[in-house]
Amino acid sequence: MDYRLLIFAVLVVMAVAAKLGSRRLYVFAKPLPIVFIIFLAFINPHAPPGLWLAAIGFGLAGDLLLLSDKGFLPGLLSFLLGHIYFIFAFYRTGTGGVSVAAALGVGAVCVAAFVYLTRHLVQTRRKKYIVPVFAYIGVTGILIAISLKYPILSFAVPGTVLFGLSDFLLAFNKFVRPSWYAQAAVSLTYFAAQWLLARHFVGF
Repeated sequence: MDYRLLIFAVLVVMAVAAKLGSRRLYVFAKPLPIVFIIFLAFINPHAPPGLWLAAIGFGLAGDLLLLSDKGFLPGLLSFLLGHIYFIFAFYRTGTGGVSVAAALGVGAVCVAAFVYLTRHLVQTRRKKYIVPVFAYIGVTGILIAISLKYPILSFAVPGTVLFGLSDFLLAFNKFVRPSWYAQAAVSLTYFAAQWLLARHFVGF
């Protein structure tokens, strides 16, 4: 196994274990996987793309903001900006377009996710989150759709799909049914997504 992937996996396990067991340790462990990815990007022979660097930087900021309950909306905004930078990074790279069928499929999934979450937001009287959730799901849908100009088995498509899944699980854990396994799944899918997207844009 590639030693870089092994180290990354160890850091992810540490972050997930700390999330489930020690709040104090989690504050230290949570950003380590992303910091390690950024470190690998800078020791790579080629300079990391600026758009990708901005995207993962906003992701790291979102990680830190979400450590506080009061940081949920600022963290959401930070990740939203990161997704937008990822969209521009995809737009600037690669060739070809996205099929209408693929775009409609992504759109249908996004609508279903929004309807599902909105129903719970209304039931729990948290309507103030409806607009932010709508904006976030819309931008995530665009991110997934634009990555579909690459082959399904490339790093790009699984990376964006896992990012979207992580986002949905985060909302599910906060708004629908909080649980330890949802929290673990949020972290696992998120870190996997960032690793795959780094492999796509940086190529280490």
